[in-house]
Amino acid sequence: MKRVITFIILFIMPLSLYANGPQKELVFSTHNYPPFSFVDEHDNAAGPFVDILTLACKRLNYKCEFISVPNRRSKLMLKNLQAQGNFPMGWNLDRNEWLYFSIPLMKMQYGFFQPEGAKKTIKSLNDLQKMQIAVFGPSNASFQLVKIQQQMIKDGLREFDIVLLTDANGTGVKMIENNRIDGYFANTLQARARLKQFNLHHVNLAFLQSESPYFIGFNKIQLSPEQIALFNKALLDLYQEHDQFKDILKPYNIDPILITPEILSHFNIITD
Repeated sequence: MKRVITFIILFIMPLSLYANGPQKELVFSTHNYPPFSFVDEHDNAAGPFVDILTLACKRLNYKCEFISVPNRRSKLMLKNLQAQGNFPMGWNLDRNEWLYFSIPLMKMQYGFFQPEGAKKTIKSLNDLQKMQIAVFGPSNASFQLVKIQQQMIKDGLREFDIVLLTDANGTGVKMIENNRIDGYFANTLQARARLKQFNLHHVNLAFLQSESPYFIGFNKIQLSPEQIALFNKALLDLYQEHDQFKDILKPYNIDPILITPEILSHFNIITD
């Protein structure tokens, strides 16, 4: 039976700047996705998102609860109104229809992994033609891979086959190690964490496809734009105080992201 790991933080030091926020309790769902989110030695949800949210909850005088469950269940908790927020969350148009997003909190990359000695190396998207590419999904990674496939078809290239993996436990890197697929499309840090976890040494990043921000997603049904603006104001203040969260992200080897007005506008981020 799968466990639900809960970590509750309650702070009683009100800050006058944020004390009038209408939402006093928030539940965040997440899943095991190292180094961005994982379960620590005390069976608590942990990682850079938890670290940053802990500071934000303290500043807002909120009671925040973090629940780590398998990925599909964590997303269902958000849709079924059992959680107000979910992380880590990549932005896409479908999600923008029903989610508000936090400010960008950190950088992530998507890339294609291959086994050592692959007969055909992925050096560009053209090399994907007629390959079998695995991806975990449904996820933002699978959403992005489908977009790549659709663009290749528009460009008159032969499409590749997508092998959709429904568990987030590192199946993709194992399949690559055993030469069962031509490539694995994944978050590069997460894939490397799985390679280290399983002690696999014959899989390499062949082609870096894109860089994107990571966010927290909030269900629009449960929270108002005003509440999101208040939460994002606290996060922006912390972002500045912690030099783009560099001190928080460094232990996890995660790159910070430069937040600009253009980025906030592009992703429809509410800050006021």
